[in-house]
Amino acid sequence: MAIAALETVPTVVPPSTPRRRGSLGGILIWIVLTLLIIAPVVCFLILGVSPRAFQQGSQWFTLQYVRQAFSSYSGQGIFNSLWVSTLVAVLSVSLATALSWLIHRTNVGGRRFWAVAMWLLLMMPTWMMTLGWSDLLQPFGAAQALGWDTHWFYGEFFGPLGIVIVLTSAALPFAYFIVSAGLQGLGPEYEDAARIHGAGPVRSLRTILPIIAPALVSALAIAFAETMSDFGVAFTLGYHSHFPLATYMLFNAISNFPANFSVAAVIAAVLIISTIPPIVLQSHVMRKRSFAVLSGRTRAPRRRELARGSRVVATAGVSLVFFVALGVPILGAVIGSLVKNLGIDSATGVHFTLIYYTQIFHPSITGNSLGAPLLLSDQLGLVVATGTGVLAVILARRLVANPGSWSQRVTDVFLLGSVAVPGVVLGVGYIFFYNLSFISHNVVNIYKTLPLLILALIANAVPGQTRFMAGPVSQIQPSLGEAARVHGAGRIRAWRTTNLPLMSRVLLWGWLLTFTKTIAELAISQILYPPSQEPASVSIQSYLANYDPGTGTAMTVLTLFEMLAIIAIALGVYRLVTPNGWRRVGWSGVRS
Repeated sequence: MAIAALETVPTVVPPSTPRRRGSLGGILIWIVLTLLIIAPVVCFLILGVSPRAFQQGSQWFTLQYVRQAFSSYSGQGIFNSLWVSTLVAVLSVSLATALSWLIHRTNVGGRRFWAVAMWLLLMMPTWMMTLGWSDLLQPFGAAQALGWDTHWFYGEFFGPLGIVIVLTSAALPFAYFIVSAGLQGLGPEYEDAARIHGAGPVRSLRTILPIIAPALVSALAIAFAETMSDFGVAFTLGYHSHFPLATYMLFNAISNFPANFSVAAVIAAVLIISTIPPIVLQSHVMRKRSFAVLSGRTRAPRRRELARGSRVVATAGVSLVFFVALGVPILGAVIGSLVKNLGIDSATGVHFTLIYYTQIFHPSITGNSLGAPLLLSDQLGLVVATGTGVLAVILARRLVANPGSWSQRVTDVFLLGSVAVPGVVLGVGYIFFYNLSFISHNVVNIYKTLPLLILALIANAVPGQTRFMAGPVSQIQPSLGEAARVHGAGRIRAWRTTNLPLMSRVLLWGWLLTFTKTIAELAISQILYPPSQEPASVSIQSYLANYDPGTGTAMTVLTLFEMLAIIAIALGVYRLVTPNGWRRVGWSGVRS
């Protein structure tokens, strides 16, 4: 009702005062970003050429560690990350484009289910995917317990093929949502014109792809950056298959004794610099020609009615993609947690058991139960998701406020580059920056505390969350807020009565995304958790690596189901407590 009333106000609105370039709000935002991301990362990168600056060596300037980083095994890890990330970006965007067209432009079966499944895939961490695949395919594993012979695929999966499969599955939802937004805003007239001139479905798709080129190159950039910064696959599948990736080589450089932080800093610099080519490609495509196709006369896209046989084939193809990306890891982890002596050749054969689930909260060997770590992770997720959501909305509003300006371009490039910053880099950067005597004595003293871990988790989530929010924020007309201000509403009330109803769905899903990612975050948690305060992901990895892989797998399954339960509860509460109008005007890209 409030929105409808605001739309009927007179159109005579006083011209808004242009925002000053050096506004206090902009300065505060960059101070926050400096303390969260810029200063810790820069401190770490300086170590690559000046180890003496942080008492890690005697040289004020040297290129010795640059040569070490590109030599032998470390150089192989950097090379592997570059070509794997490029291949994964191309594969994920290609799959995402096909899935977006089938789900949003055809009558393929189960469209609502696939939309929800894509969100679940987005929220699943890569180390959980890897664990599920490993439990399923390993000798005397879950597949053999079901009577399936998978030894022919086991050796192939534990190598580049398996790494590409898992990383493509992880990058797929990022590319899907970006490409879907481009397709949903494109009217049917271009496709209709192609069909009138005799083009088939494939040629029609080729006709509209150049029109959504900005969405495609943006998806390529995000998929490449996310893959380059991934740590879960490098730490699990990459390590066990002796296929080095840059993020694991970075972690290995700081975890060995003695630690070589300078080599790790050089590798981190390579990961960040590698995002420049996708950014340049995106900028080149946007400058080449205009892609403005939306107008007041743009019609809503219409679904193409596939014939019965084509619909069955299309539905089967979509089902296969989601089964490989989401179904196999979940199936492997669940069955693996129920198999006694998983992966061990036993004379008594395969037996199913619930003993691992009883050991979750009552371990029979030295180690912590899952209760306290999972509760701590839930608390961290609540704080981090809320703080990230607030900061991401502020940054997204700033990102779309002045399109084409130098401020917008700098912020956009900074956020995309920050996506490629691995959690390992942030974790180590926080150690060096917040352990400086000047910072601890004059700014804030939070070294080796939970607040430090919270800040690092927020810094890790803000870049991706901001880019996630930027699309919906840009679709809201500023006249709504201006109309509310004319009628006496303050800034907060104007946003609450106009923007909040329109963004309620995307805010909810963004909060859930950050919450679940925080629970399962591994790299930052391993580096920054305070003594005797292990998050769930660290505790699970301890069991998987040292104590009991069966109990660790059961812990993973329980954590996954808790994440799914929280998602279901949050969506249920949203449906019960929000007005019907909020759900009708919520972001069309999100289905609850």
